[in-house]
Amino acid sequence: MTLYLFDFNRNIKTPLYIQLYEFIKTEVLAGRLAMDTKMPSIRYFASQLNISKNTVDTAYQQLCAEGYIESLPKTGYFVSAIENNPSSNNNVLPSGHSYLPESIESKVVYDFRSDYIDQDSFSFPIWKKFINKALRDNRKFLTYGNNQGEPALRNEVAKYLRQSRGVTCHPEQIVIGAGVQSLIRIICSILDPSSRDIAFEDPGFKKAQYIFQDHGFNIIPIPIAEDGINIKTLTQSRAKIVYVSPSHQFPLGTTMPVKKRNQLLKWAHENNAFIIEDDYDSELRYFGKPIPSLQGMNGGVNVIYLGSFSKILIPSLRISYMVIPPSLLPIYKNNMNKYNQTSATIEQIALSLFMKEGNLEKHIRRLRKIYTRKNQIIILSIHDIMQDKVSILGKESGLHILLEIKTDLTADKLVNLADKVGVKVTSVSNYYIENSETRYPQILLSFAGIPKDDIVVAIELLHNAWFKS
Repeated sequence: MTLYLFDFNRNIKTPLYIQLYEFIKTEVLAGRLAMDTKMPSIRYFASQLNISKNTVDTAYQQLCAEGYIESLPKTGYFVSAIENNPSSNNNVLPSGHSYLPESIESKVVYDFRSDYIDQDSFSFPIWKKFINKALRDNRKFLTYGNNQGEPALRNEVAKYLRQSRGVTCHPEQIVIGAGVQSLIRIICSILDPSSRDIAFEDPGFKKAQYIFQDHGFNIIPIPIAEDGINIKTLTQSRAKIVYVSPSHQFPLGTTMPVKKRNQLLKWAHENNAFIIEDDYDSELRYFGKPIPSLQGMNGGVNVIYLGSFSKILIPSLRISYMVIPPSLLPIYKNNMNKYNQTSATIEQIALSLFMKEGNLEKHIRRLRKIYTRKNQIIILSIHDIMQDKVSILGKESGLHILLEIKTDLTADKLVNLADKVGVKVTSVSNYYIENSETRYPQILLSFAGIPKDDIVVAIELLHNAWFKS
């Protein structure tokens, strides 16, 4: 079997389980691993490749989650039936070429973009246990599932939000979806069709902006002050909807203080407007106590609350949630049959069991320790290596920091210089609606996916690329 001929590239920082996962996926898609082919056992495969059993198990679990292989109890792993892609034959590499996809063979050594989490932060064996528990009652999987989300999960989410974020809600107000973007599409359908103007923080979350634009909304950029969105400009805009991320503004990383939150809630009340609160990684605060959610500060009257499990569990687990205010709930109930549930029932049930047994709180406590340490290492590394050549912004919470580079170079030039030494970074200018007017270029560094022992080396590479080239 060609699987045993796979040769890991140990000169790059891509984890071994991802290399193995990508290789097997490519073999399946190219047809070299046919449907119903039995995969090697974890123990045997690990011994043949000279890697740990955990590496093989993690790769297998990811392949199972994406449907490339399936696990049959007491039998083993088998290649799943994959719908034939007409163009797949064009993608078969000639003999003598590596089967690794381009993303693995590229010269990327460290990736500071926001697509990754810490590779040791999630336990696939524990998650597998809860998937198996969910499968015990297989009658639940004979339908498409509850349009609004499984009641068991909505109950657990309501309890979790009340305890962790002070959110005031009933399970009937919660809607589950496969990612925040799928929920935003629902929001577009329940807002007043006569109000087509929506205000967005500038800079802000571009993927949300795209969805509103696709649904005919007019995007109004509102600049960000040191304490959050500019309320005066927001009031002058005459918008009746605003999209904000107050607990950890994306991408600037600032936290909106209570005074500004009260001003924003007052604006919503006086203008009969709605606030869409994207609370995307509020659990990960490193200094001081978390500030209460906007939704919890006024009982959720004018706030549509959005959250996700992607960053605190794994991105491929596409489960997000929103809390609909009471005034919009009848409209949603009237429209809900238009939308099928986009999140897999089995994963919803598994997550509800995971939460019910107290595992989410334990997991978040562990995450805070992991990311607090990484946050400390990257800040100390930047201070020691780059010193006064940069300023660090937005370092109190979340999985990224902002570097303001004191240079005459443009942000695009800095990104290109980093790319030449194998480091991927993102310019904050990509997230502005209008032209940014910052004194110096700003670069976003998401440190979640960088091994803590490699952070110093990665910062040294950036320093050499930007200041010694």
